[in-house]
Amino acid sequence: MILQKRIKCITLVKQRNLYDTRSKIDYSIPVRVRFAPSPSGYLHLGGLRTALFNYLLARKTGGKFLLRIEDTDSARFVPDAVDDLVSVLSWAGLSFDEGPGKDESLGPFYQSERTKIYKDHVDKLINDGNAYRCFCTSERLQQIRNIAQKSGKGVAYDRHCLYLSQKEIDQKVSEGIPFTVRLKTPEGVVTVNDLVYGIVEFNDKHIDDTILLKSDGYPTYHLANVVDDYLMRITHVLRGEEWLSSTPKHIILYKLFGWDLPKFAHLPLLLNPDKTKLSKRLGDVKIKNFAEKGYLPETLINFVALLGWSPDNSKKVIFSMKELISEFTLEDIGRSGSVVMNDKLDWLNKQHLLHKTESKDGLKEIVNLLKASVKETFGERLKSTKDNYRLEDEYLSNVIMTIKDRIRNIKEIPKLCEYFFVNPNYSSQESRSLRKIISNEILKSTSDLILKKLSDLKDDESEFQIDNIKSIIQNIILQTGYKQREVLMSLRYIITGIKVGAGVAETMKTIGKETCLKRINKVLESLDD
Repeated sequence: MILQKRIKCITLVKQRNLYDTRSKIDYSIPVRVRFAPSPSGYLHLGGLRTALFNYLLARKTGGKFLLRIEDTDSARFVPDAVDDLVSVLSWAGLSFDEGPGKDESLGPFYQSERTKIYKDHVDKLINDGNAYRCFCTSERLQQIRNIAQKSGKGVAYDRHCLYLSQKEIDQKVSEGIPFTVRLKTPEGVVTVNDLVYGIVEFNDKHIDDTILLKSDGYPTYHLANVVDDYLMRITHVLRGEEWLSSTPKHIILYKLFGWDLPKFAHLPLLLNPDKTKLSKRLGDVKIKNFAEKGYLPETLINFVALLGWSPDNSKKVIFSMKELISEFTLEDIGRSGSVVMNDKLDWLNKQHLLHKTESKDGLKEIVNLLKASVKETFGERLKSTKDNYRLEDEYLSNVIMTIKDRIRNIKEIPKLCEYFFVNPNYSSQESRSLRKIISNEILKSTSDLILKKLSDLKDDESEFQIDNIKSIIQNIILQTGYKQREVLMSLRYIITGIKVGAGVAETMKTIGKETCLKRINKVLESLDD
């Protein structure tokens, strides 16, 4: 709906029945696709989706996936954005075949290193009468905009400089007057045959004489991406829907240069829950932030894949990269904007976490993530405890298996279950609130009995198993006549200091006999004070 409204206001002449006009592609023919971000910021959800869809198409067809850096806007350049981009793509498992540091036979892949190439192509357009120099000042251009806005007409350049004589042009150039180079838009309707939106036709009256070369000598996106896509032999251009209205300009350039067109596929908008456009400059949409919060790369890939794409006649939502490559088709990309729902992201992360715990390598990966998170969370507190085994792989594996059904994110474990790694903070507000609802009598009796019964178990912990612990707890309930809830609440307070968590017996088994005895004694000491 957003697309139709925007195009209708700007350029659209006619948009036919979309699904009737969507072209099909032959997935047996290798494609060449590219991801061409600008280093003006950090990779966000929309950028990752664009990269992913290009990657999936390349891998599905046995083609090539290129990375090109469109760094011609020096005013918006962020110094470490390229390093962040390459790092995030690697983290997400999206390896490129050609690009910076890889196969550069068709490079360079930084547009700032290709300015002579663009200049040569602009000169050709000028010499052929398809482009012209524009010497208008920013003040004059602003005046044109103001007049157009007041009259309610679309903002378009009035072609003032198109009618300058060659003598006038030479004079201005010799005087060093700054100029841009504009496309001389030909008359007629431009038809875009888009692989997602079908056939869309644009009227030339609404296609501005766009700037191709800026006064600083750098190309605009319109010129650079067309020239580079052709020279890098790109066969399919997959990019955000916001570029659909610019595609007529690109098609004009292809035809003026005498080049064959690539196939275009524009991806639907990403939306906030309120259906407004998701902005990369608002909210928390940077991929680096998601990674820092503990989301798995498999989760993010699965999540963004479903933002606009779903396999035909399937309700499946959990995908591995291998499955995505196998099932991905452009025909299954929808046209409606896709709402970004964090609840779905959390749910997907839980599913991928659970899946990883089913294999040795997957569990090892989760253990390493948990170890880093524990160190980050507790820092120096870990050095003050004698329980150094709490960072050993075996122990962390046991923690994960104990709590895995209750978490959605690996970073939740040290935050919600710190008792696995450091002693309970009985003075915390949460712990004090729990303590208030447990009577001294029940807490004392439970502590005395559990201490004695656990101490009777063999020191090698061969008897310190979940079933035995549950049997001991049941015996305490029968012996004291206390309610099961009262005994379990007392034990949970003793062992964890908080009200919720995994099963009491399972938690005690994971923490270990020695630590359990220490915590029981500590609570008994507090009761004697």
